[in-house]
Amino acid sequence: MDKVKQIYDGILEFIQVFLIKYEYENRGILKKMKIDNRLNMDIDDEKWCKLFLYKSCLNHCAKLILLRYIEDSGLCYMKMNKNGIEKWKKLVKNISEKFNILYDIAIKDLQKDTDNKIRKIFKQSDYDIFEIDDELAAIICHNLSGLDFATLSKEDVVSIFKLIYSLEQREDMRLDKFYKVAPALSYILNLEELEQLL
Repeated sequence: MDKVKQIYDGILEFIQVFLIKYEYENRGILKKMKIDNRLNMDIDDEKWCKLFLYKSCLNHCAKLILLRYIEDSGLCYMKMNKNGIEKWKKLVKNISEKFNILYDIAIKDLQKDTDNKIRKIFKQSDYDIFEIDDELAAIICHNLSGLDFATLSKEDVVSIFKLIYSLEQREDMRLDKFYKVAPALSYILNLEELEQLL
């Protein structure tokens, strides 16, 4: 099975669980965000919340793919790939029950990275209101930790995202125009225009 399909299959479970888990969570906060920011006011509240949730999910998927690419390419310390998880299990006794902590550390490290481009991609945004909890982090580790993301090309990442967020969905949802920018998602959606992945 080719790597693009393996990664897509691994991420698909994450997406399904994420969307079900957070479908009705933080609705009051989301409605307040809509009113306070006065963005996309023409969309009814129910659809607005669904679009926000979907964009949040895709932003997390983009972060995850880029995080693993950065780790596997040796651009930062490993935490979420197989070798990183094994090292952390030796250092921290109960880390296998709390992969979300490892994920949070990995993201925070990239938010403080010396490379400005990486910091911008992983910048905190409103879409982080839905967090990666133990269940979601365990899915990430179980499904994707054994795959090598270092060999992914720019075209591979674009292909993965065309499977995750199809051209029909892009036309229908128009998430690029919805609410505010989701940094990692925006980076990947504009990847075709860039010379290289990072």
